Amino acid sequence: MTRGALGRSAFVLALLALAWAPGALAQERAPAPTTWPAVPLAAIEPGMRGYGLTEGPAGVERFDVEVLALQDGFGLGFPLVLVRASGGVVDLGGGVSAGMSGSPVVLGAGPDERLLGAIGYVFPDSDGGLALVTPIGAMRDASGTGATAAALAAHGAVPVATPLLVSGLGARALALLQSSVLARGATPIQAVQGGGGLAVATEPPTAGSAVAVQWVRGDVEIGAIGTVTEIVSDRVLAFGHPVLGIGPVDWPLAGAAITAVVANRTVPFKLANTAEGSIGAIDQDRPSAIGGRLGAVADLLPVTLTVAYGDATEALRFEVVRDEALWPTLVAVATLEALDRVRARAGEGTATVHWDVAFSAGPGLRLSETVVAAGDVATAAARLAGGPLALLASNPFEATRPTRLALLVRLEDRRRDVEVRRATVNPGTVEAGAVVPLLLRLQPWRRPGEVRALDVRLPEDLHGRVELVVRGGTFPREADGDGPPDPDDAPLTFDELLAFLRDRPGGGDLVVEARADGGDWVRLERLALSGYVTGRVDLTLDVVPPADEPTPTEETP
Repeated sequence: MTRGALGRSAFVLALLALAWAPGALAQERAPAPTTWPAVPLAAIEPGMRGYGLTEGPAGVERFDVEVLALQDGFGLGFPLVLVRASGGVVDLGGGVSAGMSGSPVVLGAGPDERLLGAIGYVFPDSDGGLALVTPIGAMRDASGTGATAAALAAHGAVPVATPLLVSGLGARALALLQSSVLARGATPIQAVQGGGGLAVATEPPTAGSAVAVQWVRGDVEIGAIGTVTEIVSDRVLAFGHPVLGIGPVDWPLAGAAITAVVANRTVPFKLANTAEGSIGAIDQDRPSAIGGRLGAVADLLPVTLTVAYGDATEALRFEVVRDEALWPTLVAVATLEALDRVRARAGEGTATVHWDVAFSAGPGLRLSETVVAAGDVATAAARLAGGPLALLASNPFEATRPTRLALLVRLEDRRRDVEVRRATVNPGTVEAGAVVPLLLRLQPWRRPGEVRALDVRLPEDLHGRVELVVRGGTFPREADGDGPPDPDDAPLTFDELLAFLRDRPGGGDLVVEARADGGDWVRLERLALSGYVTGRVDLTLDVVPPADEPTPTEETP
């Protein structure tokens, strides 16, 4: 036997030494290490036994682990280790539970203990004890290269479900959250978090401790529960798979306490409470794990949300992560919750949303928009509330650094939509620069029609065959259009984008525009109405140059 083979066999024998008493492991309270040396993947053999660590109702506990195979070819850029887990919290839930993501798996005994990696994936339609372990070497790789967890779908494996812990959300807001990217691979669970009235012990985390990533905290809280794999100095690794897989992030990390493990036919899951405040910040969400630093402080965006409905008001204060991909969803979910608190039913109505966004440099952004819905105005207003943040997030010019967001939503039961039915103008030739009287026929929803006179001045340089359009501010300009018109001069800088947002007509505006011979559109009038303006009327005018201006056929000396 060669020296290398002898050394490898001795290592294997040490790893197998735990096989004599697997039941005893499940009964022991776990020690409190933070990391171990790594198991060389070349040494992995079927039959090796060890233990895992994960937090249960009684604290961090052990469960038994047996290695079945080293699996490659999943397209992740690293192999996975197939194991069977049993005992302790695994038997309590009837399988690997949602929230066990990141539970460290240790092989060997005593001074020969080595860290294999973390529970990361399961096979939802098979034995609940089967799991795939993400090797610790891949988790420690800060480059985060490789495919996403979706590559495993063809093999029937999925990331261990992540309990999506929420506090302060009703059923409808929770349903909106479930339809978002945040709920991908998550099991939404209503839970008590910081400020919920229950004290949660905040002992220093160890390998196997429950922790919570936080996306919203305050009067509304949204987070995801998982398990710490290892801590080296102040560096923490957890989950054993990505949460959203978006790379560099800045998310608060909070302590958590498991209150129960719930058996479930689809997927067992942990119930948890999270502690107030944070213990660190996550800075990487990569294919093999999430990673961050204890003691670091995430930079969050403070939000004040006020809803007014008749004599009732509801005010929420919370902070959201500065992730541009998540802003619209997080603000929309919180807005729907606030709306439902003051109007506990779905139904038609009108909502006007006011935004006040402050930036770290330069002037802020103040906007207003109105929406009318025949079925569920609260959901329509909630989706609208995240709109400006979505536009800022998708701008191609520069990363935005808002320092504060204030939202005011005014809600009423009455539908206040007004349709532009007809517009007439005196026949005959019109002189450029003249005032053109328009007679408008407006039809408010289920109220008597209105006739309104509107005087519009034509520009002096606009003449020829002129198209005139009277429309709602967000109604398509063209007859075959399906959305609000784009600006004729697209913004070329971030400041121009902000100017466009400030100046663009809203849903409550009636707009009159004109163009000559297919040129650029010119706004002639913008009139704010009490409601949401729909409809469009097209007119055509023959406009001649002003009397003191030579016609194109005259020779100019």
